[in-house]
Amino acid sequence: MNYLVEPFGDGHDLGSFKCGRPELDDWLANHARNSAGQGTRTYVLLDADRLVVGYFAIAPHMVEREELPRGIARGAPNRIPAVLLAKLALHERLHGQGLGGELLVRALTTIVTAARAAGGKLVVVDAIDEAAAGFYRRHDFRPISGDAHRLVIKISTAARALSLPWP
Repeated sequence: MNYLVEPFGDGHDLGSFKCGRPELDDWLANHARNSAGQGTRTYVLLDADRLVVGYFAIAPHMVEREELPRGIARGAPNRIPAVLLAKLALHERLHGQGLGGELLVRALTTIVTAARAAGGKLVVVDAIDEAAAGFYRRHDFRPISGDAHRLVIKISTAARALSLPWP
């Protein structure tokens, strides 16, 4: 089945979206629309029937150099421009099919494309739990010191993995 990613808008029906984490369902239903005014952009994954079956949200972010692993922080300024992958969720009926990785690819492609125009060095994610942190670690994200659930990947690393031009 082919899926389409597009910016979240008023025409998207969220009535049947359920990812298995009530706080992520609630954020999409009750906060995603208003978050656009705060700088967050939300994108939805639509199935062939145009039902929302996943989403991700991204926002500009800054990371302090001393929080980062040495290989990532080397040569960087004290405050490093980044993109926060603020949310990523997949409908629970699609769990276990490898589509979480596909949604992450779509999110990283969006981030790399935006960063080529606007700049940035890192993608940061705050994993909701240990299972989510493991998911991101399996996709080359590295934990930030002192917080196993806050992970980063260089945008250049993501671009290379996705065979996208950088910068």
